[in-house]
Amino acid sequence: MKKILNGNEAFAYGALAAGVDFYAGYPITPSTDVYEFFEKYGDEFGVKFVHASSEVSAANMIMGASIAGARALTVTSGCGFSLMQEAISYMAADFVPCVILNVMREGAGLGDIPRSQGDYNQMTKGGGNGDYQAIVLAASSAKDCMNLPKVAYELSEKYRNPVIVTYDSDIAHTKENVEVLERVNNDIDKLEYTLKGNETGKPKLVQNIYYHDHNYDETLKNKYELIEQNEQRYSEYDTLDAEIVFVAFSICARICVEVVKVARAKGIKVGLIVPITLYPFPKKAFENLKKCKKIVVVELNILKQMRRDVEYFTKQKYEYYSISSMSTCPTVLDVMNFIEEIR
Repeated sequence: MKKILNGNEAFAYGALAAGVDFYAGYPITPSTDVYEFFEKYGDEFGVKFVHASSEVSAANMIMGASIAGARALTVTSGCGFSLMQEAISYMAADFVPCVILNVMREGAGLGDIPRSQGDYNQMTKGGGNGDYQAIVLAASSAKDCMNLPKVAYELSEKYRNPVIVTYDSDIAHTKENVEVLERVNNDIDKLEYTLKGNETGKPKLVQNIYYHDHNYDETLKNKYELIEQNEQRYSEYDTLDAEIVFVAFSICARICVEVVKVARAKGIKVGLIVPITLYPFPKKAFENLKKCKKIVVVELNILKQMRRDVEYFTKQKYEYYSISSMSTCPTVLDVMNFIEEIR
């Protein structure tokens, strides 16, 4: 069945299809559509909905629900995501799976509500205290929003680690024709982190593995090495013979897809890499760039946050350029003019 849905609505349906059965959240623009969806339809689909008193409460509630065996979800934006960092750090430390959607908004501190990709560093470099990484999945269409929740829960439970799904407000509020996935029952095996007790009826202890794992250093290193080796995901467009390769995700990727079409029609060899995993960064996507001379990173933040990763993982062997702004998305014409400047 197909529906006309914006990205937030598609994500909500995708979460249902992935077997979500507990939602705790606090409304905040531009992610509130998801909150309102579960507030309105949660009972109908067997999802327990809780209006939390704050984002801090919501993050801790999904930690408790996940420990008890639920596929739990919370959704937030901007400063709300910042408030969740302590709970995310605890879940990473305790090897508790969770999925959090962060619909990004502009600015530091309280910021404002327009589109942005300024949370890149916070999401990909940890965000809270201690040694940990959250797996980060970026959506660039309503279809991605529909499909990524299932991927997020599978990765979260496979590695017992927080997974963040993210996109900007343009993806959140752009309506598209999307194939709605069927809901599945949450019949996942209650894994060893649940508090259902063991055979003797004694409750299990959920605790930071640091306190009882004598090989903690190796455990942590091996876990993230596996993630970085096995879970790099990306899409690519016309990269094999491209002399100029763009790197972008979410709304910037949508612009760059059109740029590739326009540039190719003019005989300009342009390609595009769209990261799906922001962590682990998809460095494998750059291994087959045989003719690339220039890389252009298009992102919605001032400090060129993703470009730093691109340069690092490609060992600084190209000419690098940026198109970046806190919230002003370039047009196809803007990018085409930029291509003419750097050729």
